[in-house]
Amino acid sequence: MMNIKQAQEIIVSIVPLVQTEILRPENVGNPITIIRILTAYIEKMIAQEREEELGKALHLMEYMYEKGEWRLQNAVENIFVFSLDGILNTCPESRRGKVTGKIPIGIYTAYVNQIYRSGS
Repeated sequence: MMNIKQAQEIIVSIVPLVQTEILRPENVGNPITIIRILTAYIEKMIAQEREEELGKALHLMEYMYEKGEWRLQNAVENIFVFSLDGILNTCPESRRGKVTGKIPIGIYTAYVNQIYRSGS
């Protein structure tokens, strides 16, 4: 299981643009804040049409969801997966399919399950 400290190190190594924010003393060790920062980065990469960086960030989110300790998994599900519908709706319709296609299967399955649960 990956702990929060390891997750922070991996995020900073793969997405150096968020290093300053991730390593702020008030953010260190807080899985909710860490996932919010990564979610904001993903939204920014979608808006800027930076497909390669988007793919890396999405796979990183999936990795934390699959390999992270329960607090990381919960943060991914409650922050990122919950906001995914809104994120996708901000995409221009012409790009939505392409962005959706980049979402790793584990995250996408959690997203579909969340939609299904909320619709019941």
